[in-house]
Amino acid sequence: MVKIKTIFLFFFLLLPLLAVAGSSLDDLVVFVGEKISVKKFEPKSDPDTFLMDEAFKARYKVLELVHGEFGGKEIEFEAYDHYGRPEFSRYKTVLLFVSKYEEGMYHQKYQFFPVFKTNDGYWAGCGSPYAYEPEVHHGDLNPIAHSFSKNAYFPLKRLSRKERKQYFPKEYYKIVKKRAYCLKGNTVDELFEVKLNGVLKARGME
Repeated sequence: MVKIKTIFLFFFLLLPLLAVAGSSLDDLVVFVGEKISVKKFEPKSDPDTFLMDEAFKARYKVLELVHGEFGGKEIEFEAYDHYGRPEFSRYKTVLLFVSKYEEGMYHQKYQFFPVFKTNDGYWAGCGSPYAYEPEVHHGDLNPIAHSFSKNAYFPLKRLSRKERKQYFPKEYYKIVKKRAYCLKGNTVDELFEVKLNGVLKARGME
């Protein structure tokens, strides 16, 4: 009986997360957000229940709404990550994918793009639009040159020379000392299409 209860509660806790993977496109909110806070928390659970992911409460300022319905200036959602702190929290401004659910708002697991403002006032990502995608989801969209702001760069101080060449190829970035400055990339609308035709489609969103 205890074992059955444990299994039931385990799947009950995962229900919102599983539903995120199968939620509809109408429930999806895609936005450019600026990080306010990302804090780890312990979800309420039975002592016999084991959650394999770490849980975080995230709060972001909404800089631009790309898809979906959301009227606030700030958004709060939960994120679950098997590897620890969510990768998207490393960046100041990101394109995020969040789904509405009865229990609240949940980040579409592992889905994001670091983005930067251009001198023309729009948001764009850097490098290959498929850099964060499984090979099976790669398409024929190519990065193009944008006039990125001077703040559009990635720090390189923790990377080896081999890693710099691998992750920041010279056709997309200009490396100056310990920074990789953006040269080419894609707009947030194009990046949304990459996810829409790839991982989101695989999760049942069409």
